[in-house]
Amino acid sequence: MKINFILIFILNLYVRVIRSSNILIFTPSPWRSHIVYFQPLFLELANRGHNITIVSKFPVKNPPQNYTQVIPSYHFDSNRRSDLLMQDRDLYYLFVADPVLRSTILVDTANLFMSDSVVQKFINEDRSSFDLVIVESFFQECTVALGHKYGAPLISIVPVAPWVSVSRWSANPSDFSYIKDFMLDGGKLLNFWERFFNTYIGLYGLFVEPITYLPKLEDIMNTYMRYPGHETRPTMAEMLQNISLNLIDSDLMILSPRPYMPNFIEVPGFNIQQDGKINQRLQEFLDGATTGFIYFNFGTVLNVTSIPKSSMRVLINVLSRSKHKVIFKWINNNTEGFPVNFYVDKWLPQREILKHPHCKVFITHGGFHSLIETIDAEVPIIGFPVFGDQYQNLKTSQDYGIAIKSNIFTLTEELFERDLKSVLTDQKFSENIKKLSAIRRDRPMPSLDTAVFWVEYVIRHGGAHHLRIAAVDLTWSQYYLLDIIVFVFFILSLFICTCYFIIKWMKRFIFNLLTYEQKND
Repeated sequence: MKINFILIFILNLYVRVIRSSNILIFTPSPWRSHIVYFQPLFLELANRGHNITIVSKFPVKNPPQNYTQVIPSYHFDSNRRSDLLMQDRDLYYLFVADPVLRSTILVDTANLFMSDSVVQKFINEDRSSFDLVIVESFFQECTVALGHKYGAPLISIVPVAPWVSVSRWSANPSDFSYIKDFMLDGGKLLNFWERFFNTYIGLYGLFVEPITYLPKLEDIMNTYMRYPGHETRPTMAEMLQNISLNLIDSDLMILSPRPYMPNFIEVPGFNIQQDGKINQRLQEFLDGATTGFIYFNFGTVLNVTSIPKSSMRVLINVLSRSKHKVIFKWINNNTEGFPVNFYVDKWLPQREILKHPHCKVFITHGGFHSLIETIDAEVPIIGFPVFGDQYQNLKTSQDYGIAIKSNIFTLTEELFERDLKSVLTDQKFSENIKKLSAIRRDRPMPSLDTAVFWVEYVIRHGGAHHLRIAAVDLTWSQYYLLDIIVFVFFILSLFICTCYFIIKWMKRFIFNLLTYEQKND
């Protein structure tokens, strides 16, 4: 019996070894929420026996032995970026600032981490063999060159709902009439002006980015991706068209439903897979909030001190008059100057706070991960969007009846007090979010298992190019049937012209015939 057990144990180890693969995850970007969200997937792949090498600015603590971390050394001034992002969305922003942001600041960020000495050393000196390369698609398309370097299939992780700049490479539908750009302020159904701005941004992505944005990233690729054999590398566009799979941090159950190609897989909710710890002081504060508490948190990217001072005074003044206690995320844990009903800290275990039965309202910037967590916890929302997808996240949430979307730049005490009272007293918000939470949880399998399956699927088949649709190889004129339209127009024009000349000839013939007969008479 012992011998059989030992043989089975050895066989299991052997099977695990032969199924393990070498996976490179190259995500050196400075956007913490984008990378930390996918870390449960990376760790789960390691736990399943795969050898993980990850280049990331955000290392995990106590990783398994088969989880090698390469940590870039560059400094990212998040406070300065936070101030740049803190802009009201007027016409100037929509028509000028947003396109400029995409083609300058975000490209500069790619240049920042690609030029890092640690990243450069890895690219130039690493001679490992990898079965799969995972990169991020968020204004850093130049990283696809690693698929060529290692001769491995590529998977792209996309931190927001895919916009036209991402969708174009796989011919994923991006109809401007109802599929929103991730930066657009629009809900489930777009009105005329929202469709107008969505079309403007979409056309910019299709026809202007290839002139202004993509050449800059290709220059970055050619400058910093100079590994042996790079001379034979295809163009960046050709490599982007050969990405095997896209894992999307989005949820059509919450945002507006939309179609996806077979190689686009949504994997929402990694951030609600595990429960964290909560310190005793905070636990006592939460348990002691017998009338309930209000939770305020504007996420990890935005520095809360970037909020206009007048608006911050409005928030604190109104919340200080509330009978409810307040959990308030700040830049430090210094409570000096804050009202007595406030608990202030620079880091808060958000999932645990939202899941507490005394939590009544979540005041948030509307980040997608925060939205997922609060829907899972069934807590209504007051939202103040600031940048990125937050506007449409909160607009859609408001359409679902689970949130009130407000403007942090024009906030008044009367307006905020009215919204707070409405969410606290109107039961429709609680009822709607319970329904939506039940819908979101009703899935055939957890998102983490879905993601692991598809990653291993790509490894098993040496890529997933069989999921690549024929539309990828069409030119834009073929895709939009402009060649067919021109051909049909030509045939119709030829037919009309032929008919015109035939009728004209017949008319002249009959006229001449009648004239001839009259002369003979």
